[in-house]
Amino acid sequence: MRVRDAFGGDLRAVLAGPLSEARKTLKKFPGIADPGADRILLFAGIAPIAAVPSNSPHVLVRLLYGQDHENYGASYREAQQAIATEVPETFNARMRAYLLLKHHGQRICKRTNPKCEDCPVRSNCSFFAAHRRPMMSIHRHPEHVANKKRKR
Repeated sequence: MRVRDAFGGDLRAVLAGPLSEARKTLKKFPGIADPGADRILLFAGIAPIAAVPSNSPHVLVRLLYGQDHENYGASYREAQQAIATEVPETFNARMRAYLLLKHHGQRICKRTNPKCEDCPVRSNCSFFAAHRRPMMSIHRHPEHVANKKRKR
């Protein structure tokens, strides 16, 4: 009803204006903040904006800098800047980056309990480099030693 009443049924025409106005318009809808507005603008083919999945801004920040921020907004802006700098400003490239980040954040680089040992990019990840624990040799693993002593 809002689209019909406030925008004459043509929200796309309103969103085709200046980017700042388009984002402001989208954020007037319930439940839409910067990540949602950016995603809509990107996937609707309105602007090849550097959208970041709302559940994954920490992924790029960890990968590049080793530690994500406590402040969600700071992590979001930093991840968005990284995409804007490194990913070509085309719809296909930015959509692909968005989907890859979303998938990686959901499957591997979870906010809590990341699965760094399963990560295909861990060799280039600042977070992994800063937080990895040296792997113990199987011969020195406490369970192995305990089992060896029991067998004697």
